[in-house]
Amino acid sequence: MAVTLKQTKDYLRIDEDLTEDDELIGSLIEAATDYLEQTTGKKYSDNSQLFVLAVKMLVAHWYENRSVFSTKTNVNNLPHSIEAIITHISLAQYYKPLGSETS
Repeated sequence: MAVTLKQTKDYLRIDEDLTEDDELIGSLIEAATDYLEQTTGKKYSDNSQLFVLAVKMLVAHWYENRSVFSTKTNVNNLPHSIEAIITHISLAQYYKPLGSETS
């Protein structure tokens, strides 16, 4: 099971009753999961709190910086904390490579 909309909205501190951005957030969850798998070459794992956290952090970053124009600096760069988690997932032997059999 992937990161849920409720988990992500809790992380973003968005009230569960506010549903205006639910479709966007759902798309960002899928995109973040795909991004992590393609960037790291590892399968998503619900058993890994780092993978779950990385999805939430990516969604938060993209959600908060979704405008084409921004007054913030360095919005195109991922925060160092996300990059560190991605690097760890990429290098750790704990995670199954993409395309490997599920056991």
